[in-house]
Amino acid sequence: MAKATKTKAKRKKRTKGPSEKIRSLAAISLANKVGYLKLSDLVGQNSRSAEAAIEKMPKRNFKAGDKVYPGSQKAPVACLVRSGRVNIVRTASTGRDLDVKAVEAGTIFGDMPMIGQSMLGAKAVAAESSKVTFLGTAELEKLASASPAFALNLARQIGPRLVDAERRHEQSAFQPVTSRVASLLLKLGGGSKEVSGYTHQDMADMLGVYRETVTNGIAELKQDNLIKVGRKRITLQNLDALRKMETI
Repeated sequence: MAKATKTKAKRKKRTKGPSEKIRSLAAISLANKVGYLKLSDLVGQNSRSAEAAIEKMPKRNFKAGDKVYPGSQKAPVACLVRSGRVNIVRTASTGRDLDVKAVEAGTIFGDMPMIGQSMLGAKAVAAESSKVTFLGTAELEKLASASPAFALNLARQIGPRLVDAERRHEQSAFQPVTSRVASLLLKLGGGSKEVSGYTHQDMADMLGVYRETVTNGIAELKQDNLIKVGRKRITLQNLDALRKMETI
């Protein structure tokens, strides 16, 4: 009887879904993917024709607490914050809302594949009185016509992110965590032999793993004399060996 109860408890634990820690890590990861694009990234800093085109587009007013997105739109749509501030929020399976990030005026978010935007299941809520313009395919085409550099700027923004996303996917699928830590240290070092100003928690957030996982990975690299660890400072002692570790 006791054995059956124990087995039932284990089964319940396995099927209750992700832990709060995992949900928090997912929210941190989501913050880097949603609402990263600015209007100025696409049209440039001084595109008067694009600004004039935007001024002609209708905007909706929202009070603090109003749901901005998703709405009743069926087609893909991007949201441009014209004024105010909007919170990006993800609702966990428990019903609890996890704050992801706040976006200011000039930020674009929403579900619009043609400009690489996705909410990945998140929603947007007005943090204060805000004005938002909803951009469908037709409106984005008007912006592109008003700003000749639109397509080039879009490629400059999305291209590197696509390459980085593909690289991260390969690493998470085929690399052990220690190799991913080595790769992150090389990236943070930017070609130099020193990484400073980052805690183990900072690096864990970047990799989407537990802090203890990063701590263990750093300990292994230190044990193999590939790095030297100081207070918020890591010296990369063998760049060639670290580069070999990040190669799949």
